Amino acid sequence: MSHIWFMTSINRKVITENIIKLIDSNGIEDNDFANLIEKSTRTLSRIRNGHQLFNIDAINVASSFFDKSLIQLNKQNMVIEADSRNKLKHMHKSNVAYSSLLEKRPSITYAITYHLLNNKEFCSTGMIVYKIKKFFESLGWNYSSSYISNAMARNSEYVVVAGTAIVDGNKVNIYKSK
Repeated sequence: MSHIWFMTSINRKVITENIIKLIDSNGIEDNDFANLIEKSTRTLSRIRNGHQLFNIDAINVASSFFDKSLIQLNKQNMVIEADSRNKLKHMHKSNVAYSSLLEKRPSITYAITYHLLNNKEFCSTGMIVYKIKKFFESLGWNYSSSYISNAMARNSEYVVVAGTAIVDGNKVNIYKSK
């Protein structure tokens, strides 16, 4: 009887929301995660947009990849550990399928949210794209300058244009945390 209660208490909507949070907080690109769970990027997009939920097979893969039990994934306010990506890298170093995904450059949103927004210079005086690019390269991540510029505009809830500077005769934006 308690087994039946447990099965009915599983909330796939909460689990789906938590898996999406884990994807984002670990810098996993959608196409990589879609490949991992053997779904199309279109399906993952439908899941992200709330039109679909992860199925049991995908939940099991996510549980294994993110090292979260079904009970943890089913919690309304699941806590994601700081430095989760590096912990997963260490844990999965002997699993080729998982480690290769974690060795890739993380999503730009992850790089901004979990690293750039913790950079003292970026938070205090701000940085131009060239300096942001060099900062990411110091972490082993290569993003093009135009990709960084576009990401700064897309992440306006965290980033503002704090001013401009003249570099090699060109006017460039100085980006800073909000």
